[in-house]
Amino acid sequence: MIEVTIYFHHGGEWLTSPEPHYDRGCVTYWKGYDHDLISFIDLVNEYINKLGFVGVQELIVLAPTGKYFEIIGDEGVRTLTSFISTEYKSIHLFATEDCEFSVDVTDVVMYDGSFLLSPIVNEGTDCSKSEDDNNNGMVFSCSDYDTDELENFVTKKKRNITESLQYYKEIVKGMAFKYIAEAK
Repeated sequence: MIEVTIYFHHGGEWLTSPEPHYDRGCVTYWKGYDHDLISFIDLVNEYINKLGFVGVQELIVLAPTGKYFEIIGDEGVRTLTSFISTEYKSIHLFATEDCEFSVDVTDVVMYDGSFLLSPIVNEGTDCSKSEDDNNNGMVFSCSDYDTDELENFVTKKKRNITESLQYYKEIVKGMAFKYIAEAK
């Protein structure tokens, strides 16, 4: 059994030029996870139930080569776990929400090369890199996230917004309104 660390990247943004890549954001992780127990629905549920996504449109993995691949269903997860070895045991996942634009990346099932051709060149997050022999030469060190802040974020994303704005008693920076009269 190989234990993996699964990193869930969230709160950043996808940039598509020149190649798709994820910029900034936060990271949460599952450490010491049995790779045989990874399922598509569990990964999606982490984004929905813990990270506040309304729904997951795409689940994307970053290969050590620096390329992104889409994971579609359990077949995609099985393909991904087939690459896991003592050299590759950190999985970096990203997701797009139902309301976001999709990211044009190849399905991992269609990938015909080795994930271990070269180390990750550009992670695209606020994480810092350091050497580690057990993780293909790279480990991503991220500060612990503030659980209260994350819980507040999830609550705000799932609020039911009505025309009367009954759940919003004050106007704060970042609020959006359909019409000027609504803002008044």
